[in-house]
Amino acid sequence: MPFVQRVVEPKFLSRTSLRDENGKPRVTDEELQAVTNCTLSNALRQLASLVLLAEDIFSELTSQLEGITERSKVARTKIEKIQELVEKYDPKKVPVRK
Repeated sequence: MPFVQRVVEPKFLSRTSLRDENGKPRVTDEELQAVTNCTLSNALRQLASLVLLAEDIFSELTSQLEGITERSKVARTKIEKIQELVEKYDPKKVPVRK
């Protein structure tokens, strides 16, 4: 099972209490409108959290790709050096033991 690296918050959009700890209603009128507003604001918070996570993922991906680019440049220079040595190599000039 993979480890959770990032969590999108809030998890439950409409799970809020319209009453306080004493049971007194926080909203006196338009209870449905209050629930709707709360759900929409939580949806916006969740989208904001998702955007932050996406930015984190893309910045991590960018840094990994920059590392791959640097390693590719090093490998390319090594290949070019080897190619030059192979092109300069003349098997006729190598002495053969008798």
